[in-house]
Amino acid sequence: MKKIIIIAVGAILLVGGGIGGALFFLKSPEEMPEGEMMSEEEKVPEAKDAIYEDIHPPFTINFAEGSKKNFMQISMVAKFYSMDARDKFKMHVPVVRNNLLLLMSGKNSDELTSNDAKEKLRKDVLMTAQTVMKDLYDEDLVEDIYFTKLVMQ
Repeated sequence: MKKIIIIAVGAILLVGGGIGGALFFLKSPEEMPEGEMMSEEEKVPEAKDAIYEDIHPPFTINFAEGSKKNFMQISMVAKFYSMDARDKFKMHVPVVRNNLLLLMSGKNSDELTSNDAKEKLRKDVLMTAQTVMKDLYDEDLVEDIYFTKLVMQ
């Protein structure tokens, strides 16, 4: 009988300690006493919610004569951190598309065989889109551009 009482008291203390510890460590800053505010290192920064917008329709580019491949088709998505930036971008997609077509139509399929070359093209596409937005709004609205499909034939 003594064993059962000792085990029951131990279990109650263990559960109570677990609950007390959880409440102590999980209380919010508002519940903390005056001198116990969280330090800057303990605060977790808010993650920005990204907004992605497809740039439709996909780009189809004919390569110059002498290229091993005849054409390339690329689907892209643009990344924004505000709806306002996305809406401004959408209003000027024809200008962005024009500049991107001019950029990509000067490429040769032989230039785009490696992943490094494709990444450089992606960065050039981003810079082109950012330049258009900076010319119109004097700010970088496009955070990034990703290729979602790239086919060369």
